[in-house]
Amino acid sequence: MADKLIEANWVGRKIFWRVYFASLLLISVNMVQWPLAVFVGGYGLWDGFKDAFEYFSVGGYLFATGFRLIPYGLLGLAVRFSNGASLAKAFMAWFALLTIAGTHAWGYWVAQHAYYTDAHVSSTTAISFIFIPFYAAYYGAIAGVIGLLLGFIYMKFIGSKDHST
Repeated sequence: MADKLIEANWVGRKIFWRVYFASLLLISVNMVQWPLAVFVGGYGLWDGFKDAFEYFSVGGYLFATGFRLIPYGLLGLAVRFSNGASLAKAFMAWFALLTIAGTHAWGYWVAQHAYYTDAHVSSTTAISFIFIPFYAAYYGAIAGVIGLLLGFIYMKFIGSKDHST
């Protein structure tokens, strides 16, 4: 019964799309730099915010969002145009989404970590912000395939036998 409910609701389609858009819009260079300033740099919440957003511009944000849109756009198209509403599709979507969001957050964290330590700040750090979305697309695709396989395995061996694909 629970499997049918989860499958019918696709583990909350509305929740998925809300998390999808929230992570696309909020996991940005500046939003990751803020907790980095607080936890690594020792800034207070407000001072960390001011430091992270000191050079913020809407144009720069939109430019960076264009690059972040590459993996999110591919995932959105895959989810939107894949056939059926199965649990395997939900596994694929969530695995890929969490991997894409995590890769962005981790990549931005690692790229900016030297700002708040005694480590040497590379002159090419800004270029990494362009490449991080491509890594996110790659790892997201791998995670999506793994999620799809795990979803099919679950449906075949653990869940009831009457799932649609």
